[in-house]
Amino acid sequence: MEIKQRGNAYGYKLLLLTYNIFGYKLVVFILNFVALYYLFFTPSVKKSMQSYYQNQGLKLTNRSYFNHIKMFAISIFDRFVSCIKPEDLTFCVHNSDVMELLNKNGGLILLSHVGSWASAAHCLRNELPPMSIVMRENTQKNIQKVEKNNQRDNEHSVKIIDLNQGSISANVQIANALIEKELVALMADRAADEYKTIEVEFLGKKVLINKKPFEIAMRVKKPLVAIFVTNHSLQKYDITLELIEESSLEQMTQDYADILQKTVKRYPNQWYNFYDFFKGKT
Repeated sequence: MEIKQRGNAYGYKLLLLTYNIFGYKLVVFILNFVALYYLFFTPSVKKSMQSYYQNQGLKLTNRSYFNHIKMFAISIFDRFVSCIKPEDLTFCVHNSDVMELLNKNGGLILLSHVGSWASAAHCLRNELPPMSIVMRENTQKNIQKVEKNNQRDNEHSVKIIDLNQGSISANVQIANALIEKELVALMADRAADEYKTIEVEFLGKKVLINKKPFEIAMRVKKPLVAIFVTNHSLQKYDITLELIEESSLEQMTQDYADILQKTVKRYPNQWYNFYDFFKGKT
């Protein structure tokens, strides 16, 4: 499923320059205008979010839409902050025993389009084994260059396994990382391949999620952990790790969906799947 990417390298450069000279709070103020742009000029995005808010039992007003987009903008900017000055972000880790398990055995991480997982991946790189994130890299080349040019010289433990290189190459890289007791992170709430999905119940509806990470976990017998990185105030995040116990494919995927539901119920404006996730489902 293709999601249209917005933003450009010049805008990110301007925000980073503002941040380095004037600090974080001025950037957050500027992001109000980014959110206002979306409010007035992207009605299609708002329309696609209606079903999510309805299934949450919430009303999608202009104010809630503005706040949702602003939270998303902050999470994107914090991704850059985590590369430049990770000490400017604070992360409180819950269920640290699960982190110890990952350090000992490596394993599979279930990512979701909730909060700012990318920021945590950078900021926790010294506390976890090297991590490979499996994704279809669709970030514009000039934006990738901005991020790379601003990251610290020792930024090496977070790698991308780009699905655009082909499934054979990706599978080999995944296998090698797991053999070395590293972490492999995959997006669970959105599948890159429509044929690699499984149906679960989420917010009272039947939806499709990515079944590949669960199949891999069953095959390689590695820990399977869902991670959620949620913003509770400016520059401060909670990291919650939930171990998915090994069982049937259907039960494991539903366990993940239940954890995801609990998270978005608590943080409804930090769900960043900006398309109709429930389309065609009852």
